[in-house]
Amino acid sequence: MKETAKKLYTAYVGESQARNRYNYFSKVAKKEGFVLVSKIFDETSDQEKEHGSWFYKMLQQFKKEERFDEMKVIPDAEFPTTLGTTIENLKSAIAGENMEWQTLYPDIVKTAEKEGYPDVAKRVLAIMKAEKHHSERYGKLLKLVGDDAFFKRGKKVVWVCMECGYEVEMDELPKDFKCPSCDHPREYYRKKCEDF
Repeated sequence: MKETAKKLYTAYVGESQARNRYNYFSKVAKKEGFVLVSKIFDETSDQEKEHGSWFYKMLQQFKKEERFDEMKVIPDAEFPTTLGTTIENLKSAIAGENMEWQTLYPDIVKTAEKEGYPDVAKRVLAIMKAEKHHSERYGKLLKLVGDDAFFKRGKKVVWVCMECGYEVEMDELPKDFKCPSCDHPREYYRKKCEDF
């Protein structure tokens, strides 16, 4: 069996477990009052599902081309088992994303190119870019959560309710703040960012 196929299976397993971990992390973040972090974990979980589906599709192509029915492969990577606070979960997510885009996926690209699968290499390179973005975004969120700056910006900014879209301009959202439009607490607000 080709090494590329084995490595695609490892990537598929990694994306699958990341998807599930991010769903768990989302629930923790929401419970701790970080609704935006929760939504980003959910969004990233959906993106990991998409990545996993591509690794699985590429693996199925190998099964057809190489004429093997089932793989008897143990994934060759270490995957995190963290489930802690939002801060711990973000740190774990950053480490996992970094492992993928810095180590695991470059190895798949190198192997695929060596074994003559340029389309696989090209697809994995594209997925690597997304994984790098995940890591960077989690890093930015960690700074806000870790420094207790999530609802304090030191200057006036526009805050948007993620439930109804109501906007308010303040430098800090008080702990007892409730949306005048829909009554959701400050945890449902995020800094307005529309750099499309």
